[in-house]
Amino acid sequence: MSLLITGASGFLGSALIPKLLQKGHKIYGLSRHPPEARENLIPLIGDVTEPDLGLKEVPDDISAVHHLAAIHKLGGDQDNSIWQTNVQGTKNVIDFCIKYGIPHLYFTSTAYTQGRNPYERSKALCETMLRESSIPKVTIFKPSIVMGTPQHFYPGHFSLFVALLVRVHQRTEVVRRKIEGTLRLPVIEPVFRKRANPKGRLNLISVDDVTGAMAAIDGEGTYWLTHPDPPTIGQLLDWVSEFILVKIKIEPLFKPTPIEVAFEKMSAALTPYLWGDDFPSDLKDLPPITKEFIQDTIKQTLLS
Repeated sequence: MSLLITGASGFLGSALIPKLLQKGHKIYGLSRHPPEARENLIPLIGDVTEPDLGLKEVPDDISAVHHLAAIHKLGGDQDNSIWQTNVQGTKNVIDFCIKYGIPHLYFTSTAYTQGRNPYERSKALCETMLRESSIPKVTIFKPSIVMGTPQHFYPGHFSLFVALLVRVHQRTEVVRRKIEGTLRLPVIEPVFRKRANPKGRLNLISVDDVTGAMAAIDGEGTYWLTHPDPPTIGQLLDWVSEFILVKIKIEPLFKPTPIEVAFEKMSAALTPYLWGDDFPSDLKDLPPITKEFIQDTIKQTLLS
């Protein structure tokens, strides 16, 4: 089967393509900066925000499209890039499939379509557009928070949240130690307080588990590519605290320090996700998300 992959050079695309090649598929890898050619992988320079995906010549043997290209920013959309890429880009992919008679469109959405930010709203709208389209077969993948691996490293939103916490504390630690030394105060253990739900679950899943499922699924419908047994927020923050040597306390109400106020503003886009989620899962027998996995991911992010 010949498949066209949008976002072929991105995080998910670079992890998915080898699995599809192993299954014997011929891959057209479309991106503004496509991957290098190799056996059964043909790079195509294109752009989903343009008609015909920016292609001057369209291959005539495409059996299905995997639409991965998207902007995964959780903040605002001041420059309209989220809407242009995610919504208009998906409309262009739908039009492309209908125009060239491509019978199957796989769309990578997200488990997070609750509408809390432009990204979530864009993906929810795209799902509706797909379900209402005239494409004969539509498959919608709904992954949760996808974590990188040593082979496919990715500083995802959770890792960037931790990296931001580390940077903020590094800056304040220098000042704090100077003040303690000048005033001859006892050394105080750094403590960081956060409003969150310790019993809520944050659904993290490895990119290998997500792309393995994507490569194996041929049917139409909606598939929740989420972890069936994710860790709690309390567990995750304990693991993070142990690794970065900053005590993190979850408290429902407190008067924040200036540094806690600053961090809250800088991480505002991620804060809603610290109250937990409860998703179904179409995956079984996945390796657990362990302390070692989280701490290795943080280490990679801090060293990158």
